[in-house]
Amino acid sequence: MKYRVAGGSRDDFMTIATTRPETLFGDVAIAVNPEDERYAKYVGKLAIVPLTFGRHVPIIADRYVDPEFGTGVLKISPGHDQNDYHIARKLGLPILNVMNKDGTLNDVAGLYSGMDRFEAREKLWSDLVETNLAVKKEPYTLRVPRSQRGGEVIEPLISKQWFVTMEPLAERALHAVEKGQLTILPERFEKIYNNWLTNIKDWCISRQLWWGHRIPVWYIVGKKCEEDYVVARNAEEALAKAQEKYGKSVEIYQDPDVLDTWFSSALWPFSTLGWPDVSREDFKHFYPATVLETGHDILFFWVARMVMMGIEFTGTVPFSYVYLHGLIRDSEGRKMSKSLGNVIDPLDTMNEYGTDALRFTLCMGTAGQDINLSTERLTSNKAFTNKLWNAGKFLLQNLPERSDATAWDLLLANKVSH
Repeated sequence: MKYRVAGGSRDDFMTIATTRPETLFGDVAIAVNPEDERYAKYVGKLAIVPLTFGRHVPIIADRYVDPEFGTGVLKISPGHDQNDYHIARKLGLPILNVMNKDGTLNDVAGLYSGMDRFEAREKLWSDLVETNLAVKKEPYTLRVPRSQRGGEVIEPLISKQWFVTMEPLAERALHAVEKGQLTILPERFEKIYNNWLTNIKDWCISRQLWWGHRIPVWYIVGKKCEEDYVVARNAEEALAKAQEKYGKSVEIYQDPDVLDTWFSSALWPFSTLGWPDVSREDFKHFYPATVLETGHDILFFWVARMVMMGIEFTGTVPFSYVYLHGLIRDSEGRKMSKSLGNVIDPLDTMNEYGTDALRFTLCMGTAGQDINLSTERLTSNKAFTNKLWNAGKFLLQNLPERSDATAWDLLLANKVSH
């Protein structure tokens, strides 16, 4: 579609390709690569956003734009695209949101306000054609994120969320490994741990879910959420804090979001032992623990966060050693999940191939290495363990006969030194 250059002739326009034309109402700039000679003469001028009754946005140059992709011109819609958002933050551009949470367009969309996003897309394209601002329409294949539960197309949408500043927490977690307070096994995972924490970003801990630990923030009725709020352990404490600051007649309401599951899980090593009451016997006896054994896939999601939270709230690492095991995957190397329908039930496997065959197959994996569990592997190992069993049976049949009582007497006669 065409974005005309303000003050230019009818031939002065920039062609932009997009899969979501309805987001043009949220455009705040048009970007090109600074080395793209095709558009150099337009940089610094203004472009007119189509169907917005003449709204102007600046034409800027940024190296993020790939001149070989599409037309080499990028519409910046920071309210509806993560990459555009980062560009807007870097350049100090405004952020416009054109969509409601139900997928309809809001008042920013002007005459299209209230329309469903997909209906607006069709109507908008029809209007672009009618006003001679449409260039062409062609099929384009791309990855479209969809909701796991309902299958709806997920719409990127900017919103206010709670974040945790991570750099100070990550720095102490890195020092714990560096100083030998925490050992990660196998050792190769230490590099992954360090890489994650070195390049860490602030953590969004707000989640719009039904179940979870409620975010302990209360807002003041009639005040702006970003500026007027209290943090407390419960509603009574929150009300007391609010009354002290805003008067006895104040009304409050709690943030409807819950904490990220991994945030709650990160508190597990000490919150289950009576913390914050560190005088509790369980806390004194069991914290810190010695060894944590878990899968390597949650080294960052859970393990690193437990380390950070443990140091932050108790002053010490929650465990001295982390032993990471591999994952049992399906025969194609895919992670087992209910949605894929590729979960292998160990009970069914043991019934079909035998417990020894399954155990032997799992034992053949290298520490921390994933195992692709296939029927061929199980069949082969069933035959091998069957040979071992027959060999053992043959030996036992040819050994001198002894009663169980005699065998125990021989064992008990051996002195074992500590």
